[in-house]
Parts: sequence; structure tokens; C-alpha cells
Amino acid sequence: MRLLSTILLSLVLTYCSFGGFQPPKPYYIWGYKYKKFEKSYDYYVFRDKEMRACGMDPVLGESVELKVNLCLEKKGWYLEQGPVCEEKYVWNEPECIKWRAKYSKPNVQPWG
Repeated sequence: MRLLSTILLSLVLTYCSFGGFQPPKPYYIWGYKYKKFEKSYDYYVFRDKEMRACGMDPVLGESVELKVNLCLEKKGWYLEQGPVCEEKYVWNEPECIKWRAKYSKPNVQPWG
């Protein structure tokens, strides 16, 4: 019993001493293509206003609501991964089917 306790304690200490847990990377990374900013502060103020206008929390920088993400795309923001409606999780949503019929290339594949 003492040997088992020693082994378990050493395993717990080993696994807990690796530096802690880091928060996951953001899934959506938004960029803006129409304007260059001299200072990063100006960019963050602009981003804050744009995201709040669409109903998105600028601290998180992402939303699970498709309507909010499409609103941000209409304002000129883009995702580094690709358009919102070409993501695999929203691929079959009615709004995205209409969007892809209008804007996407014919042979596009979902990302994500």
C-alpha cells in the first residue's frame, strides 16, 4: 500500500509540475483588410466598436452565432482560416448555403 501511494504521489507531482494549463488558442482570428493603423491602440479601439456593433464580445473575439460572424464579415473583417460560411461546422446552415451560392467558388471545400 505504501509503494502504491508513493507511485501515485510521484505521478501526480510529475504531471502537475509541467507549468500549468494554458488557455486554448482562439478559434477565430479576425483581421481587417481595408485600413492600416499607425498604432495598435487605434486598431483595438476600432475593432472594439465594430465587434460591439455586430453583437460580439471584443474580449473573446469570437461568437458562436452565425449572424454575428457574417455581420463582421460584411464590415470588411476576415478570418485567417477562410470565410465563415466555408467552415465545416456551419457548412449546412441555410444562410451559409445562400452565401456560398453567391460568393464562393464552385469547388470549395469546408475548412476547420
